[in-house]
Amino acid sequence: MSHDTYKIIHIAGILILFTALGAAFLGKRGEDGKAPRSAMMLHGIAMLVILVAGFGLLARREIHWPWPGWVFAKLGIWIVLGALPVLVKRKVVPAALAWLIAVALGACAAWLAIAEPF
Repeated sequence: MSHDTYKIIHIAGILILFTALGAAFLGKRGEDGKAPRSAMMLHGIAMLVILVAGFGLLARREIHWPWPGWVFAKLGIWIVLGALPVLVKRKVVPAALAWLIAVALGACAAWLAIAEPF
């Protein structure tokens, strides 16, 4: 696949991820207090799409091991975004705060991808 195709798939995955996080954190919860199942399924699918397309972008740009620091930072952000629904479910982080954290991490990830500072 081309670089542009990977980029479009990556961005589509990000859009799906934030839609799923919004539904999970701010949407209506069931009687048991759980986030909607469809939101959590979309979250997992989006995380996989983002990861695969991101590594496809790295391959197309010929960025090989050892990776630059910004790649590790983005992987760390990816892990935190993956863990946020669990932290909300276990009431470690309030849902509204988790949403703000997700938006801030998304902005940081975008900056890292654009600036490639380290």
